[in-house]
Amino acid sequence: MIDFGPWLPDHPSLGHPGVLSLQNAFPAVRGFKAVKSPSALTGNKLRIGAVSGGAAATEIDMPRIRGILSTVQVQSGSLVTNIFAGTDTRLVKLDAGTSKFQEFNYANSAAPDPTYSNVVRWRFQEFATTGSGARVVYAASGVGQALQSFDSNGSTAPTSVSGAPNATHVAAVGRFLVCANTSTSEAEVVWSAIDDANTWTNGTDQSGAQILADTSEITGLIGGETGLIFTRTGIYRMNYLGPPLVFGFEKVSNQGCEFAGSTAARSSNEAFFLSSDGFQRYVDGRVINIGSERVNDFFFNSFDRSRPNDIECIIDPASSLVIWSYPSQNADADENDSLIVYDYTLDKWGIAKINHEMIGHVRQLGATLESLDTDADGNPQTLEDLTTTLDAGIYAGGSTVLTLAQNGASGSFLSALTGTPLTLTLETGEFEPAEKQLVLVRSISPHIEGASADAAVSCAVGSRSRQIDVVNFSEPAAVNANNIIPARKTGRYFSLKFTASGNWSQAFGFSLDATAQGRR
Repeated sequence: MIDFGPWLPDHPSLGHPGVLSLQNAFPAVRGFKAVKSPSALTGNKLRIGAVSGGAAATEIDMPRIRGILSTVQVQSGSLVTNIFAGTDTRLVKLDAGTSKFQEFNYANSAAPDPTYSNVVRWRFQEFATTGSGARVVYAASGVGQALQSFDSNGSTAPTSVSGAPNATHVAAVGRFLVCANTSTSEAEVVWSAIDDANTWTNGTDQSGAQILADTSEITGLIGGETGLIFTRTGIYRMNYLGPPLVFGFEKVSNQGCEFAGSTAARSSNEAFFLSSDGFQRYVDGRVINIGSERVNDFFFNSFDRSRPNDIECIIDPASSLVIWSYPSQNADADENDSLIVYDYTLDKWGIAKINHEMIGHVRQLGATLESLDTDADGNPQTLEDLTTTLDAGIYAGGSTVLTLAQNGASGSFLSALTGTPLTLTLETGEFEPAEKQLVLVRSISPHIEGASADAAVSCAVGSRSRQIDVVNFSEPAAVNANNIIPARKTGRYFSLKFTASGNWSQAFGFSLDATAQGRR
């Protein structure tokens, strides 16, 4: 058997050590694993109260989602999950009973929710002020909007945080809430009083600010025991020193992060980001280009450079995948269509094509059998309509799942990749079965697993006699009952295009039945 090897689209085809072209597969220890299609988690309507909606409470199409957050609390021994979303005009919460988003003050006609203008991206951070002990969510949406706060359980509507800066980034660094890229300066870092995210007066209880004078725009902020600040021209570590300086700022790398939204971290000592020369991994002061000679060229050739603000990055909490969402040059307006993933444990890449608005992760609310009688939009459904098996973790609640914000015909909604497998397309690099000899390929045996009744596998064989010739592919042929794909193709150099649809699960490699025909 010949293993498929890793996906390396930047390598030349001849003698390629793996897969040249790939779609809808994530890396596995051997080969690739299926990517499942999205299944709706929420409805696509937003319930707004009488103050916002007019004479009576009503539903409107859910606006475009610009941020996703879930919180979890233990109440009376039970795990309670809340899901929130930020749109271009509102902060909203999910009603567990209806699976629909609604305003915080949906039921209070006397207190309208605040509205915002043209928000491009919401960033969230939970923080607990000493004394009250209550966990509060803080939301930053850019230099044109005030920092917002609301209770982690969604019991209070968002309000502006008095004295806090208008900022693009927010994170918790040690015992401080920190904002960065403010209306004062795109290179400014501002921190709250110690253990108190409601006090921002400079000098009060160690609160303060610092403009990084030797750099440009701050494009990312990572919290933890120490802070990690990404700028276009370098990376800075934010270290707590105590009074009177409070924080010190140490430049740890001259490698900058070019794209705001492209950062994600496992800790403040390990992070991933996208620079002008490709995908990077930061570990303890060292930056490694993880995409060089592998996927960087592919990415920049396919990425729509006119939409740099639409790049998003998260780390999937249920796997070792770092996932970048981006719009290709073929993406619809206002939508991303590509997920390029890096497995930091396997040091391998994968990709999927799914239309979506942004990515995030949420803790599932859970479901009962009775609640499955209707879908997320309130339409009747049967068990046969479900695209996710009943023993899936998302129905149990509390599990954290990778989440997509998608835009339907009548509003945006959240979905999880728990449906049926997306169709795999895979093209091998070019290989020479017998050096300097023409070869007849008689058949291919694919090693692609799946449920036999619900999976279909086919292959097209490409060949040429000289490297200057155009590769000529046969028509795709399906695998037969003996796991053989018949083929009669002559040439010196060969490549294979595999397709797997239906309920396929893993793609490992192939076996080749070929015979040399002599020298030419």
